Amino acid sequence: MHLNGLPIPSLSLEPAIERQPLTVEPDTLLVDVLALMSQLRSSCVLPNRIETDTNDVSEDPIGRSYQRSVASPTSVFPKRESVLDTADSSGCYVLVIDGTQLVGVFTERDIVRLTAAGTSLINVKIGDIVTKTAITLRKSEAQDVFTALSLFRQHRIRHLPIMDDNDQIVGVVTNDSIRKALQPVNLLTRLRYVSDVMTSKVVHAPLTASVLDLAQLMAQQLVSCVVITEQGLGTGDWGLGTRDKGQGTGDKGLSKSPCNPQSPIPNPQSPVPNPQPLIPVGIVTERDVVQFQALELDLSKTQAQDVMSTPLFCLRPSDSLWDAHQEMQRRRVRRLVVSSDRGQLLGIVSQTSLLQVLNPADMYNVIEVLQQAVEERTSALRNSNERLRSEIAERKRAEKALQQAHDDLKIQVEEQTAELNKANALLKEDIIERVSVEAALRQSEAQLKQQAQHLQQTLDKLQKTQAQLIQTEKMSSLGQLVAGVAHEINNPINFIYGNLNYADKYVQDLLKLLQLFSKHYPDPTSDIQRLTEEIDLDFLTTDLPKLLASMKVGANRIRDLVLSLRNFSRLDESLLKSVNIHEGLDSTLLILQNQLEARTGRFGIRVIKEYGNLPLVECLGGQLNQVFMNILSNAIDALKMRSGEFEIPSGDKGQWEIKNWEESTNYQLPTIRIRTEVVDKNQVAICIADNGIGMTEAIRRQMFDPFFTTKPVGKGTGLGLSISYQIIVEKHGGQLHCNSATGHGTEFIIQIPIRQQSHAKPVYRNRRLKPTIERNETQRIHESECVCEGLKMQD
Repeated sequence: MHLNGLPIPSLSLEPAIERQPLTVEPDTLLVDVLALMSQLRSSCVLPNRIETDTNDVSEDPIGRSYQRSVASPTSVFPKRESVLDTADSSGCYVLVIDGTQLVGVFTERDIVRLTAAGTSLINVKIGDIVTKTAITLRKSEAQDVFTALSLFRQHRIRHLPIMDDNDQIVGVVTNDSIRKALQPVNLLTRLRYVSDVMTSKVVHAPLTASVLDLAQLMAQQLVSCVVITEQGLGTGDWGLGTRDKGQGTGDKGLSKSPCNPQSPIPNPQSPVPNPQPLIPVGIVTERDVVQFQALELDLSKTQAQDVMSTPLFCLRPSDSLWDAHQEMQRRRVRRLVVSSDRGQLLGIVSQTSLLQVLNPADMYNVIEVLQQAVEERTSALRNSNERLRSEIAERKRAEKALQQAHDDLKIQVEEQTAELNKANALLKEDIIERVSVEAALRQSEAQLKQQAQHLQQTLDKLQKTQAQLIQTEKMSSLGQLVAGVAHEINNPINFIYGNLNYADKYVQDLLKLLQLFSKHYPDPTSDIQRLTEEIDLDFLTTDLPKLLASMKVGANRIRDLVLSLRNFSRLDESLLKSVNIHEGLDSTLLILQNQLEARTGRFGIRVIKEYGNLPLVECLGGQLNQVFMNILSNAIDALKMRSGEFEIPSGDKGQWEIKNWEESTNYQLPTIRIRTEVVDKNQVAICIADNGIGMTEAIRRQMFDPFFTTKPVGKGTGLGLSISYQIIVEKHGGQLHCNSATGHGTEFIIQIPIRQQSHAKPVYRNRRLKPTIERNETQRIHESECVCEGLKMQD
């Protein structure tokens, strides 16, 4: 049945019966029953948070979504959140059954009662303490939920076993199960207020009360919870007591607890007014006591402020029961404290408060009022229905005329559609033809583009090959020319060098003869005396040996130069030979000596040799010399391009300092450092480094590409380093690396095997040697040494 769109729930008792209650035998130990109840509650799901109580105070703390602050014992509750009791009340009670006969019902209230009495729970059987006279209800006698509610109120119970005609257990009805079967009574809760059903008599206790005192208070007052309060104003000693209609409880009328003689227990027959307001701060329930017993806590030493559920969620007396129900559902709690605007304790609303609206007389009166309202609205609806019928008939006539117009329009549309389809077919044919033509055009363009790419690649390859051939032929011709020149120079210089020793001996003999002649003929003739003065015989005898020595030094230098030219001219050798790497480096430096020396207006380049103990290396000596030439030539060309940072002092030609450097700091001498060493047993490394300004990362990535150069147009081909890379990597199976950064110099590292292996592939290593040029040091050098500023990448 529905009234105004709001359903009236079924009042049958059948849906409220819990079919699978928790059962134990009489011989079961109480501690096992306690553990079983605690375990079942912890495994229950929480669909709706409502529970009833005969004292209008629910079983569980208010506000189960808070954290429970616990100071002691910390080992059990280090940071205890408030335990949410499930709406399933099967964990709140146990049926004691002997065979098939019901012995009694054991509830949480019984556990609290035993705890308050100080009864030991060890080795106690459930059958010895359970109440034997259980109130039951036959299923055949149950008319509706009001029958069960009447027994609840009459006997002040919360669990009603339902029996069949053979006295067998069918199930159990509880306030929870009735509430779940009925669901919220929308018609009634919207019309009632919290002030109509709240319990004003609230049992409360101070923060310092022990849990044992609270259990004794629950047992004496027959309630399932105690609200923990504190004074709103002033200070003073607080005792346990009950709050009735806003009255507090003082120390009068309180008796001593048998478990804690220092803690007073209230006498419910003699409440003592306390003018100071009470502020609710937490709550402790029967279920909490059961849990503490299961955890074997010392209840006499555990204070309420350590284990209470806090904070509380409060209502105002003017709120509706529907708001209270919604708040319980949203916060998943069983009760809500009612407080004033200032937070003073006024009462409490529990699930029982919501079930009070199920009073049969009240419900029937409300239903009669609602039925009368429904009949009035039904009459109005009939009148509206008649008007709607006439409007529907008029609309049907309009729809018929509209349908006729629609049919006529449909015929016209079909005729026009046929013409459009014909034109569309012609258009499709035209489009298909154009698509095929465009596809052929795209295919032709793709083929032409591919051919153009092939031609461009072929042209690039041809240009590269041509340039390499030109460079190779040029170096080969240079080698042949150098070899021929060296040969032509070598023959006459050998004659000169070979006769210098004899000439020196002859001169010495003639000088000795002149000395003897002067000694024995001190008075020469006038002609001899005149000729002696003309030729300055004394100077001649002194300078002639020096002249011969100078000629000998020049001859030696020419022989060394010829030897270097012969070593460097091995460019056309195609066979691997064991070569002295140091000779190739020295020959290359000797050829470049003219560019390394200092000139007017600029300094030379200082070359530092750090040669290691290298064995003979199997390689193409001439091509390796070409690599040295390319790298060293690039270094020299780059150093010549720099200007404006060096200045030779005009008054001091012995030493000089570099000018125009940041903060007048002396700059390093322009230096090329060559270092050789053996690495990895079968590898030699040649490091050629400078202390220049380095290069950018973009240039470093492209420097081995063919035709890449930073020289002006006509100054370089861009093939030097590309050919060098090919010689080292492809022909020798080695590696050529460059380490450089702007402001930190440049270093080329050449690594080649000592012995070449046939069909061996080059092994690449990411080995970075330590930079050989130190930075930021002040130096002075004699001007006869060769210096430069830095290295800029060229070919």
